[in-house]
Amino acid sequence: MRILLALLIGIYAFGTDVCEQKEAEIFLYVEKYADIYKNKNLNLSEEEKYKKAVADCNARDEKACLYIYNNFIIDGNFKFEENIFNLIEILNNVGIIIEIAQPSSNKELNSLISFNSFKNSLEVIDYVLSKTNDKKIIEELKALKKRNTISIFLNGNGCPAYSNGKLESDTIKMPCLCKKNSAYLLLEPDNIRQAFLNLKLLCDKYKDSVSCGAVGGFYENGQGVRVDFKQAKKYYGLACDGGYQYGCDGYKRMMGY
Repeated sequence: MRILLALLIGIYAFGTDVCEQKEAEIFLYVEKYADIYKNKNLNLSEEEKYKKAVADCNARDEKACLYIYNNFIIDGNFKFEENIFNLIEILNNVGIIIEIAQPSSNKELNSLISFNSFKNSLEVIDYVLSKTNDKKIIEELKALKKRNTISIFLNGNGCPAYSNGKLESDTIKMPCLCKKNSAYLLLEPDNIRQAFLNLKLLCDKYKDSVSCGAVGGFYENGQGVRVDFKQAKKYYGLACDGGYQYGCDGYKRMMGY
């Protein structure tokens, strides 16, 4: 489990290849529409604007949802939302509304924003679970966590279809989304093989250095594939060449192979 968590952290902490450009695009996209919503409501105080945005987002106003996303996830501004369950529900609603938003030309960005909303909701849930002993709250939060995790998996259409231990295509429609979704696949033992194949494809075809490092870890530790130190060395080397220190460290361990 510690190995899987290390891989999981790596995917998020150093995801600067297939995700780097998309994250920059998300920032500009969200900022644009958040500013449009903000400018439409200049007569309102910040707190009034926030409350209106929540109501408008629930009514499927995408600009309002992006305004909330900008406040919560980009700016880290939570000062107008003290109820933790409200915060979780709002993040969930943003994820749902943005995922089904039009036009389809923004599908990849919307899917990534939706994913990030659900992911942040899960992080809030995990934080509260670590701080409470209230059995009722724990039960409610675990139910929410299960629902959100399912939403993330359903959102993971950026990856190729998977069946019988193989990917059905060597093309990834949304590489960044696939990379992020693969991290969550690692949380379930039955999905590790699929995560391995996704990340291997991201390395082999899309040259994502973090994915290469993760694949090296899979080969070294026999996660989703048989132990193969030569392959581990190869993929760690590719990761290191791409500037990922985890890969360089792994390559050193494999020097005798």
